[in-house]
Amino acid sequence: GPFRLDRLRLINLSHVNDPATTNVYPGDPPFELETPFGGGEGIAEPNATVVMTTPNGGTLIAREDLNPGGSGAGVYRFLLPGQSLERNGRYTLSITTTRGEVLTAETSVPGGAAADVPEPRTFDRSSETLALSWAASPGARSYLVRVDSPFGPRLFFTEGTSARLTGDLRNPDVSTLPHVFMPGFLQAATVSAVDSNFYDWFRTHNDELSGTGLINRVQGGLGVFGSLVRLEFQQLTVEAPQTEPEAGKFRFIGTPEEQTSAPYSRLEIYIESRAARRDQADAVSGRYTRYFRLGDIGCPVCGMLGSLKSGHVELALLRDWFANDTAEIFTGDFHGDTIVGRYRGHAGVTRFLRER
Repeated sequence: GPFRLDRLRLINLSHVNDPATTNVYPGDPPFELETPFGGGEGIAEPNATVVMTTPNGGTLIAREDLNPGGSGAGVYRFLLPGQSLERNGRYTLSITTTRGEVLTAETSVPGGAAADVPEPRTFDRSSETLALSWAASPGARSYLVRVDSPFGPRLFFTEGTSARLTGDLRNPDVSTLPHVFMPGFLQAATVSAVDSNFYDWFRTHNDELSGTGLINRVQGGLGVFGSLVRLEFQQLTVEAPQTEPEAGKFRFIGTPEEQTSAPYSRLEIYIESRAARRDQADAVSGRYTRYFRLGDIGCPVCGMLGSLKSGHVELALLRDWFANDTAEIFTGDFHGDTIVGRYRGHAGVTRFLRER
């Protein structure tokens, strides 16, 4: 859940030439991450003793995840339900490695009602502005506003209790400056109250020459032991007008035999951005629907990105909603209201017809 203290990853920098000046890049602070924070060319630190002391003096001992071969993975988890966390209470972390090294850190959990369930809404990026507001959180150092997008999150800290994000907002954290809101995508917009440790670690970075600059409050090591409480959680279905002749909703057409083996049933295409020059392709975004059959896993409706030029479309069908994980490639051509094309991983010709 969004309100918890449950896991950490230990890495050591002893294998680099000078650990004191090694660059560490905090990156984007996620809420859910199967491989927790790592950086600075570190390697996992297994078999450590990881203990947390709660505000009432109780102690919790973390359990380490194991690799498939049975060795320690360097990822440690606490069994501490979010609802049992004490607001503004001090939690102390103590880590002892197999070499006798000791690391300690402290954090206090901000106040505020945690947003556990997303609030669904439709967001037309062409005409709407996303207005976020939240109640002040006792004990919060700052507030983290975050919008997830297929190319990476747009996030920033604010001291206020409201923010307005226009539909044409771009993401300066990504080198290509893509739009934040992508038509056809499901995108989470969240606001979290954070403590000083979290705020200072993720707003600072290393100097490339000296290796200094991070505000580090871990005694005996380098890292962050911080707290956040998610106060706002909106699940946006992003839309835009589909006025272009190539945009719209298309459904698979074929014989009953073809349908039994067809992997995808619908495409919903948006012209995300028109090309700056005539010799370039337009950017396409949208979503696709799978034929979800017994035993299938993953999302039945996922995002897609691609390009369109002179009636020829190339689509990357994503495994979820992130641009770095492609499940399939579809290449096709428009013939009136029909798209005729092929998949990279499935044999045969596929046709999609525009829905009226």
